[in-house]
Amino acid sequence: MDVKVKGFTFLELIITIAIAAIVLGIAIPSFQSLISSTRIYSHTRKLFNTLVMTRSHAITSGYRSILCPTVDGEQCNNDNKWRHQLIIFEDRNSDGKRNPGSEPVIHTVEAAEQLDIYSGNSHTSSGARRKVSYYPMGHAYGSTITITVCDKRGATEPYLIVVSNFGRPRISRRRPDGSKPQCP
Repeated sequence: MDVKVKGFTFLELIITIAIAAIVLGIAIPSFQSLISSTRIYSHTRKLFNTLVMTRSHAITSGYRSILCPTVDGEQCNNDNKWRHQLIIFEDRNSDGKRNPGSEPVIHTVEAAEQLDIYSGNSHTSSGARRKVSYYPMGHAYGSTITITVCDKRGATEPYLIVVSNFGRPRISRRRPDGSKPQCP
């Protein structure tokens, strides 16, 4: 009885591995770009939802509510880098600063160290807003704040979150003048 064994020749195996390597070489960079794009959009939505939560809390509590970046989880930072941990707190005495004994932290958002997030025209803007204050009527008085969310590697186009004086946040990919935002 003659038994035939079926299998691959060495040449067929090498050709299959070469084709798989070419396909992976094309697919992996696209997949990494998809991951970066998903990460930046996900955090943009999280920050947007946090702004909505801050506004809602101010309206329902009757106290001014502030959202700001923090390093220690207690006080607002003095820079415009929003990639740090964020806190929402009730500013019961309207001084713009958190008094740990009488002004509770309502919510904390984890840091986004893989992203570069800043307010103002650049990550070193001196005139940029360092916090968003919502009043009981839902307004965010002061100048309009624009927060730019960038991938540190520049792998994807940045998002903007714009908060008007009326307090309503919106997500955009363009500046008000129609230009594309630039990341550092």
